[in-house]
Amino acid sequence: MKIRALAAASLFVAVKVSAVSFNDVQFWTGDGTNRAALVIEWSKPEDLTSTFVPAPIADQSLVWGYRFNGTATGVQMFNAIVAADPRLYAVETIYTFGTSVSAIGFHFGGGGDLGITDGSTTNFFPGGLITNATVYLDAAAPLNPGDLYWGDEWGPSWELWTEQGDAGGFFNCPDRGTNTYWTSTDPVWASSGFQGQWDFAELGFSDLPITNGSWLGFSVAAGAYDPDLSAPYNADKHAPALPNPGITALVKNLGGGLQSGQWLAQFISCTNWNYALERSTDLQSWIIVTNGIPGNGVSLNLADPTPPAAAAFYRVRADQP
Repeated sequence: MKIRALAAASLFVAVKVSAVSFNDVQFWTGDGTNRAALVIEWSKPEDLTSTFVPAPIADQSLVWGYRFNGTATGVQMFNAIVAADPRLYAVETIYTFGTSVSAIGFHFGGGGDLGITDGSTTNFFPGGLITNATVYLDAAAPLNPGDLYWGDEWGPSWELWTEQGDAGGFFNCPDRGTNTYWTSTDPVWASSGFQGQWDFAELGFSDLPITNGSWLGFSVAAGAYDPDLSAPYNADKHAPALPNPGITALVKNLGGGLQSGQWLAQFISCTNWNYALERSTDLQSWIIVTNGIPGNGVSLNLADPTPPAAAAFYRVRADQP
C-alpha cells in the first residue's frame, strides 16, 4: 500500500522589523552548522505586456532559513525549502543548460488545494514542486485567490539575486537601499549589476554555490525581456525588499504511517486552530476522514480508521474555529 502525507495548511503572521538577521528567521529546514536564507518578494510588474497573470494580491517579501554542512547549490537549497514548507509551491523548468524557476506561490489560509489553472488546464502541487508545467504560465492563476503567486513564460519573469560578492558571510539580509532600480554594470546585455547589497546572479540557478552566510533572492521583473535595452523597463531590475520573517507553521514536523491497520498522522499543532485529516486517491477529490480536532500546542494525532487497500494520499488541514 502506497500512502503519502501531503501538504498541511498554515498561517502567515506579520512582524515589522527594520533589519533581518538569521536569528529573526522563524522557518528553518535542513541540518548542519552552516546557515543560508531564501528571500522571495511577490510584486506587480510595472509593465504587464505579454502576460495575463493576475497581479499578486499584495507586495510581500518573505524569508526562509536553510541549514547544511559543507557547500550546496541554489537549486538544492530552494528545493529543500519548498519541500519543507507546505504553503510554498513552485514550478521549475528544466533546460539543457540547467534549471529555471518559472512560478512561485505561497498559500496564506487554511484548506484548499495548492494548484494553478489557466482556465482549461490545472496543475496541482502535492509535494510543493513540479517541473515543466502543462498550464500556460502567462495566463495561470492560483486556485486559491488569496495566495501570493506569480508565474511567467514570455512575460515578466522571476529574477535571481545573491548577497554582494556572492561569497557568503552575510548574517543580516542584504538591503537593496533606496534606489528604485538596480545599477547595471553591463551596458550591452544588462546581465550584471547590483542594487544596494544585492548582486544580480550571474551564475545559473543549478550551479550557484551556497555557503555559510549566503542569501538567495527572487523578485518579479519590472517587465518582459526585450533585447532592445531602451525598451521600457527591460533593464529596470529591482532586488527583493527586506523580508518579513514571521512565518509560523500551523503544522510542524508532519509524519505518518500505518499503525494497527489505521493511517496515523502525527505533528505538532497550534492552539486556537481546528485540524482535519483528508484523503484522496487522485489528488483532485478529497474526503474528510477526521474533522474538527482542536490543536493543543504539542503533539497531535489524526487517524483514518479505514484506509483503502490501494494507494492513497493524505493531507492535514487547519482552520480557525
